[in-house]
Amino acid sequence: MVRRRAWMVDAIKLPNPAYRPNETIDEGTALYQAAKEHGLEGIMAKERNSIYTPGKRTSHWFKIKTRSTVDCVIIGYTKGKGDRAATFGALQLGLYRGKQLVYVGKVGTGFNERTAKAILAELQKVKRGERPVKEKPVDDAVTVWLEPQLVCEVQYSSRASTGNLREPVFVRLRPDKLPEDCVVE
Repeated sequence: MVRRRAWMVDAIKLPNPAYRPNETIDEGTALYQAAKEHGLEGIMAKERNSIYTPGKRTSHWFKIKTRSTVDCVIIGYTKGKGDRAATFGALQLGLYRGKQLVYVGKVGTGFNERTAKAILAELQKVKRGERPVKEKPVDDAVTVWLEPQLVCEVQYSSRASTGNLREPVFVRLRPDKLPEDCVVE
């Protein structure tokens, strides 16, 4: 396929500037980093030797999204349901803007059963408190609010205009970080 493409590009030497063969990028990692640095959603990649099928997305195409990480203060958790009834549903998250904690959403993915139980054990060591943010999430009534003591790393795709994290995924607890170090950037 690669040789065929090279032959066709060479054979069709049109003086028409409107014709341009599809580019191939050998530096996919560099392209991904450039997309991330420019705040783009990600890149599309195709297996080099696969056939292009117009109008169809085949299994040879890959959408590779850029992701960022942020350390957040765990300010509460929602009660678990179903398979998670014994642990929790999601962690409520905040970041400091000056001395004020602001709500940045919740994270409910990235946990397996073992990590969820370990996190719950840490959550239960923290004193319960009032909601430490002004914003009132829709699940406020089913949230157990905590004193802001624990920090976790969260991966996300982007930030909403409200500052909330989009597509957050739990990565790990950060016992090496202080809550005050988790600030809005």
